Amino acid sequence: MQLAGLGRKERLKMRTRNFLKYWLALLGVSQVVLGYVFYTLHVKTYRGKQSIVKNEQGTYIQIPSPRAARKSLIVFGQDRSGTTFVSAMFANDSQIFMVYEPLWITQRWFFHENQYYHRCINCELQVVSSLVACNFTRSPVSTKFLSYVSTPWTGALPVNIFNTPNFCNKTGEVRNVDCSELGKDPEFVDHVCSTKYKHSVVKVAPTRLPKKKLADLIPRVLLENPDIDVRVLHLVRDPRGNINSRINLNWVKDYPNPKLPSIAADLCGLILINLYHAHNTLTDLGLKHKYKLILYKQISDDPLGTAKEIYDFAGFDMPLETKKWILETTKPSEEKLKKELEKPYSIVRNASGNADKWRQDAFYFRNRIIERHCKTLLDSLGLERVSRPNLANHE
Repeated sequence: MQLAGLGRKERLKMRTRNFLKYWLALLGVSQVVLGYVFYTLHVKTYRGKQSIVKNEQGTYIQIPSPRAARKSLIVFGQDRSGTTFVSAMFANDSQIFMVYEPLWITQRWFFHENQYYHRCINCELQVVSSLVACNFTRSPVSTKFLSYVSTPWTGALPVNIFNTPNFCNKTGEVRNVDCSELGKDPEFVDHVCSTKYKHSVVKVAPTRLPKKKLADLIPRVLLENPDIDVRVLHLVRDPRGNINSRINLNWVKDYPNPKLPSIAADLCGLILINLYHAHNTLTDLGLKHKYKLILYKQISDDPLGTAKEIYDFAGFDMPLETKKWILETTKPSEEKLKKELEKPYSIVRNASGNADKWRQDAFYFRNRIIERHCKTLLDSLGLERVSRPNLANHE
């Protein structure tokens, strides 16, 4: 009706305008339809999957890792507490990247590169973290550490893993690098460590730490390596047996040396501090499941059973070769034992009764001094006092 009263040009403009309105409206409807289809096929499907995952897991969606987390272990304990035996056990397991007392190297920086050591923040922490994570490119300190590993850094070293064919070759063959050149190629070390070995084990003694405390490393190593399942094995020995072993090695003087009381007090004080730290701090952080205390006497009384317990705690599989090694090491022939006793750091011993050698009447007065200055530790570990021998009638 409106078009009838309009001229030809006006009618054409009106028709064009209506045509555009029609197609714009149609386009808007199409976008709505397509949007709904996309929402149905993608968003609602995703949300449906999300709700299913939430129902199954209870909380949030978790994207599975392409591979299981690397499992690593820190062996921590005072010297003469069974740490060398446990380290040697792991060193004889081909699946384990075992590094014994690496902090001897950083400690030598203190004496020979004093300026560098004091500029280095948390050197020990960085080295241990690199070892458990197979990541020597993470910091200059970790790379520098590799420049010192071509020669043995301690006399008790069970094996120098960095001198094995996986890492280098002393014969000069082209297939492997020179042992002394590892510091120049940390990427190569990372690759070998992570691909040739399933697990890492690092042995650390408190005396090589700045403050001689477990708190210098734990829980920071655990928290700063969230992609690694790091566990801590704490080995503790009865202080009477520990000091007896140190006396046999001429590390300390026997009773009636006037320094014996302070030696006992210092040793037991540090052990006690580390035990308290492990219990309180790791419990507060919900990390207590990553910590295990093993007494030297447990290893001595049941070497194979305790070794299996340690392997289970770490999440490692114990090979048959390791079981055989443990039996041969803790039940040697008389001839082999005689030869090994001449070596100060030999771990070959007849395990039966080895933990209680300090319980001889001749050591009564020495042990009584140790008990007097280690009362709290002995009570914490539930260790009994020695009884007075029948023949000892004088102070």
